[in-house]
Formats: sequence, structure tokens, C-alpha cells
Amino acid sequence: MDPRSLRVLEYARIVEQLADLAATSLGRQRCQQLRPSSDPSWISQQLTETSEARRLLDAVPPSFGGITDVRALLQKSQLGSLLEPSELLAIRELAQACQRQLHYFRQSEAQAPNLAELGLRLQEYPHLDEEISRCLSDDANIKTDASHHLATLHSRAQRLYQRIQERMNSLVEQYRHRGVLQDPLVVQRASRWCLPVQSQFQSRVKGIVHDRSDSGATVFIEPLDVVDLGNELRETELAIEEEERRILQELTALVATRADDLTQDLQRISVLDFIFAKGRLSLAQNAVEPQITNERGYLNLNGACHPLLHGEVVPIDFWIGEDFTTLVITGPNTGGKTVSLKTVGLLALMAQSGLHIPAEPGTVISVFDAVYADIGDEQSIEQSLSSFSSHMTQIIKIVSRVSATQRQGRPVNALVLLDEIGAGTDPSEGAALAMSLLEWLHHAGSRTIATTHYNELKAFAYSREGMANASVQFNVHTLAPTYHLQIGAAGSSNAFEIAQRLGLAAELTTRGRQLLSGESRDFVLALEHVERTQRELHAERTQARQTQQELERLRQRYERDAADLEQQRQEAIAAGFDDAQKIVAETRARADEIIRQLQEQAEHTAESEELRGQLKVAEAELAAAQEQFDREQQRAAEQEEAARIQLPPVEEVSRGDRVYVPAFDREGVVREVLDEETALVQIGSISIEVNITDLRQPPEEPELASSPPAPVQRVQVRKQLGVSDEIEVRGMTVGEALAALDKYLDDAALAGLEHVRIIHGKGTGTLRRAVHVYLHQHPAVRDFQTAERAGGEGATEVDLLS
Repeated sequence: MDPRSLRVLEYARIVEQLADLAATSLGRQRCQQLRPSSDPSWISQQLTETSEARRLLDAVPPSFGGITDVRALLQKSQLGSLLEPSELLAIRELAQACQRQLHYFRQSEAQAPNLAELGLRLQEYPHLDEEISRCLSDDANIKTDASHHLATLHSRAQRLYQRIQERMNSLVEQYRHRGVLQDPLVVQRASRWCLPVQSQFQSRVKGIVHDRSDSGATVFIEPLDVVDLGNELRETELAIEEEERRILQELTALVATRADDLTQDLQRISVLDFIFAKGRLSLAQNAVEPQITNERGYLNLNGACHPLLHGEVVPIDFWIGEDFTTLVITGPNTGGKTVSLKTVGLLALMAQSGLHIPAEPGTVISVFDAVYADIGDEQSIEQSLSSFSSHMTQIIKIVSRVSATQRQGRPVNALVLLDEIGAGTDPSEGAALAMSLLEWLHHAGSRTIATTHYNELKAFAYSREGMANASVQFNVHTLAPTYHLQIGAAGSSNAFEIAQRLGLAAELTTRGRQLLSGESRDFVLALEHVERTQRELHAERTQARQTQQELERLRQRYERDAADLEQQRQEAIAAGFDDAQKIVAETRARADEIIRQLQEQAEHTAESEELRGQLKVAEAELAAAQEQFDREQQRAAEQEEAARIQLPPVEEVSRGDRVYVPAFDREGVVREVLDEETALVQIGSISIEVNITDLRQPPEEPELASSPPAPVQRVQVRKQLGVSDEIEVRGMTVGEALAALDKYLDDAALAGLEHVRIIHGKGTGTLRRAVHVYLHQHPAVRDFQTAERAGGEGATEVDLLS
């Protein structure tokens, strides 16, 4: 990424915030090294890890306490240098941290599989932990019982110390009464026990002189009575030091055997600390994981906020890359144009760094190969650069890099942010130059966002395909910016209003408006008209979109209820009709409520005529379902009558046999014998499984010809004689037409007809649509289309399954 763009977008401040949330020094270093990437797979992996860390932090956060960078100590152990107790304790902290993290991720594997994969690679060091803890105290001292020999030496030293103390106390009392001591106490000099003797009485105390006071008035003498005991104590202390050194050497050697493993685990913990720092930043910013899209150059930020602003921040909705790829933002100074520009750029950089961004769910960001930003005024007195020259120098670099990408034959996938493009020079020339730059970048394929005050650029964006205007809103009543970004409408600089709000005399602003050229005034008025129209259209589109979404929700709910009705109807047919009427009544009530809501929604949308047609189709479907149910009820009543007709049961069945099914009061054909008890029988266009003991022999039929067809074809022959290849439902209600059509299609299917025509008339088209919806769901219909030769839209040709 361009270093200057990272600087002007203040990416380093985000990195510093992230580093402050790391728990270890190595984790902090990783945070400080974070940079945006253009590798989609790396970005997706990083975002997934951040999301998992955020989930774990919301539940039970891990502990990274006490971990320090011990890499130098581990190397020291491998070189054979002796580790001090404090250094060994630091290494023990790392070993214990590995144990804690390993236990933590074993419990968190389901919530965070990616982090667990890394955490479960950590190793355990129970022996190392146990040995260091056994030998060293928490205050970095070697324990007296670190070894049996050391314990023996400490015990001996304690006994010698007590004997020396007892003898010295006795000598103090003895010489105090003689008046030779400077003070009645025992002191140490050069690790030897001495008495402070007045120099003039030195000859009265037999012993070894170890020191003399600065004034020479006191001589420190070790009495001969304790010299041997002192020598023995000193020898014991030296032995203790030697044993402690041996213990430290053993512990150092033990560390050296696991130094490589500990080094790798320290790196893993630093990575985990870095990931959890990203999770903490997400938590602090109330951020979300953006969706990374493969669609090049597409951004859609929902409720995005600049992460470095404090207090009450106004979120913005921003998108680019679909209907337009170049956006010109206008509006008053201090209105939020530059903040919007920085918000888009900084959030893109954060997302490409694997960080969550402060926005609403549903935010989508594509991966840019480069982000270029020319924001702010970096004048240079030393280089004699004016504001215009400073901006132009950076823009030339941007153009050069985009051109280099084109020369390499690669598509331009850059996000270009230009603040106050063309400013700092003659307005007419600056506007012309800005239009030229925007046009060039637009044709190059970059995603360009520019802020400006030039009216010419507003008109330019309105007149170019793939370009759009946006504005930061200004409240003309309070004369204060609202900081809301509205895409699709250009804004006004509101110079006169702001000047008057800041205290400029009203007569001066009035005179300024008078001096504005007539052409400029007309242009401003035209822009205001366009903007007003844009706002109205935007409001209407928003309302239409919301209405359409509500209609879609209700339509889906209606379809679910209709499907439930059909399923319940089928279940009622199979199990009897005890509760069927109640089910239909309840479903009817729900459907009526949905239709009422659809009607209310349809009254508020521009497509009300079409929606009313859809409502009629919906009503037709429900009416057809009710009438179908009524017919099934009638059939159920007829079954009782048929049960009184004693038809003999079938003795055996074979494929192709014609049988009578009392449960449906219909004849059918055996399509397959499934097992000894069950057969698959086709009744009309429906195949059902029937218990063979429930089948009856069909009633006798009169012979229809001297040469009758085979038994399996007799029903078809009989039906063909009475079934026409055309039905007319014109003039019927939807319910009547669908009821007639249901019986006709069953008869036509049983008769073996492959093609029929339905005459429904043209009219308003409601009956035609209802018929088409019904045909689309009928199991016997293979295909259908509006008649082309005869009838036109007044008739429908239907192909049936053979």
C-alpha cells in the first residue's frame, strides 16, 4: 500500500490502538507490524480469526498474564550459560501459560475451530514446571530442600550459627562487665562474628582483628573461642553455594532440552495474543466482520463510523462499484465531506488488514490492490510548494501508478480518494482540470471518490454514465451541518448561510447574492431542482423497496400457508375428515388476513394494478383449494354409499390389473406389486400405495365393441368416448372454473389424452392467470402455453403426461 496514503488516512493510529490492547511484548510487536494485504484468502482467514476471538472474549477471555520475551534466555541455556533463579521463573511462566492456553482451547474448540487449531499445537511441560517449582520459591530464591544434600547443609549451618550465637552472647556479657567493649553487641565483619572492642583495651581480648572503625577508636575482633566454629560455618556456606550452583545447572540443562519447543510455543502465543488484540479492538469499537466479495471494486458500507472519532458520531451509508464507479461529494465546509472520504479509505484498509470495522452487519468490501489518497494540505516552504502544487504532486504520482498498472496489462483495481480536487488555483481552470482527472480515472477503471465545491463538477457527474453525486446534508433552518451523507444528490456549499451564521453582516451576504452572476444563479437553481427531484425519487424508491420487501415477505408467508393447507388436505384425505373442516377454516382465516395485508400494501405502491392481479390469483388458489376439499368431502360421503355395495375382494393382483379402491370411490390400475400386502395403484394422475386387502374387483361393464381392448385399456376407451379435447370455462368465476378444470384434467388423463385446450377468454386476465397458476401445480400437466393460432391470449394449449 502507498505509504503516504496510509499516513493521511491515519492508519498508524489504528495500529497503535491495536498494539495497546496486546498483553505481551511480542504480541505488541506483531500488532505494530500489521499492514493491509491484497490477498483475499489471507484477509478472509484473518477476519475469521478476529471473529472467533471476539466470540471467545464475549464468553470467557483467555489469560496471557506473566508472559515475557524469554527467547534470549532460551538461547543462553542452549549455550550452557547458567540461568539465574529469576530467569528460570520467567521460563516457568511461559511453560505454565502454554498449559493454560492448551486447556483453554480444548474447551473452546467448538466455538473457535481456527484458533483452536493453533492453540492445540502448544505443548505441555509438566516436568519442567514441576522441577523449577520444586527447587525455586516465587521470590526467586533456591529452596532449602531443593535437594537432600542441600537440606543437610542448611541444617548443619543452622546448628553452627546457633552455637556461635550462644558463645558470642556469653562473651559479650563477660567483656561488658570488664568495660572493654565499645557497645554490648555482636557484629559481622568479612562474614566473621566479632566484638566491638575499644582500641585501648585491644590487648585484653584474645582473637583475630578483622576491621577497625574510621576514627580508630573501635577494633572488631573475632574471639579465639569461636574461630573454629566460624571456619566450619564458612566451609558449610561454601558447600551450600556449590550445591545451589549444581541445582541451577541441572535446571538450566533441563530448560535447554525444551528450548526449541518453548521458542516455537512463544511464537504461537504471540500470534494468539495478536489475534485477541484484534478481537479486543473489535469489542471496543463495537465493530463487525465485513463480508469480503469477489466482485472487483465494490463497496457497501452500512452505518459506518470513523473509528478515530469520539463522542456522538453520525454513521454514514456508502456504496460504490455497482451503478457507478466515480462519486463526487459536495457540501459545506465542516459538513463532513473529508471525514466521509477518510472513513471509506480507513475502513477499507482495516478490512484488508483482517480487522473488524465499525459498521452495521451486511457491510460488503472488495479487496483493492491499492488505496491512493490525496487528503489534506501538505505545503512545503523548503520545496516552494503551494497548496495546489502539493495536491498536484500527489495526484501525478497516483496517475503514474495507475498508468503503470495499465501498461502491465492488468486491470486497475484501485480506490482513489481525492479531497478538494482542483482547489487552490483559478476556479475555472481548476474545475476543468478536475473534470479531466475524474474522466481519466473513470475510464481507467479505478473507484474514485472526490470532494469539491465546484458546481461544474456536480453537473459533470450528473451528465456522465457511471458517475454520481453525493452530498453532506446541511440544515438551512439551524444553519448547522447534519453530517449525514446522501448519495444521489449534489449538495450546496451554503457559503452565504455559513458566513451569516458565523456573524457576517446580513447586508454583506445579501450583496454577495446580488453580485452572483445570472448564469451562476440559474445554474444553482437548476441544480437545486435536480437535487429536489433526486431526493423525492430517492424517498419514493425507498418506500417502494420497503413495500416490495413487505410484499415479498407476505407472499412467502402466503405460499407457506398454502403449502401447509395442501399438506393438511392430503393428510385429511388419508386419515379421514374428522378435523379437516376446522383445518381449512383456520387456514382460510390466515390466508384472508394475508390477503388483507397485501391489499393494504398494494394501495401504496406504483405497481398497484399488477399487485391486485396477483391478489386475485392468490384468492383463486385458495378458492380452488376450498372447492377441492369440498369435492373430497362429497367423495367421502359417497364412500359410505359405495361401502353398502358388496364388491368381492380381489384374490390376487398383477401389474396392469384394473381394481376398485373403496377409500377413494375410484377405479385404478395396478402399476406395481410392492410386496405381499401392498400395491401401487394409479388413480387418474395420482399414484398411491394401497393395502391389497382393501382392493375390490371393479364392477362389471357392458361390452363397448365386438373386439374389446385389453383390460388395462378398457377404462381409457370408455373415457375417450366421452372426454373432449377442449373445455370452456369462459364466464365462470375463478372457483367454478378451477373446480371444472380439476375434474376435466383427471378425466382427460385417465382417457389418455396428450393434448387439450382450455378456453378462458381474455377479459382482465385474472381468470387466465389463475388457470396458469393451477396448471403449473397440477401433476398431470407436462407443459402449457398461450394458444398462438386460435384464441390467442383467450385460450391455453396444455400438454399432458402420457
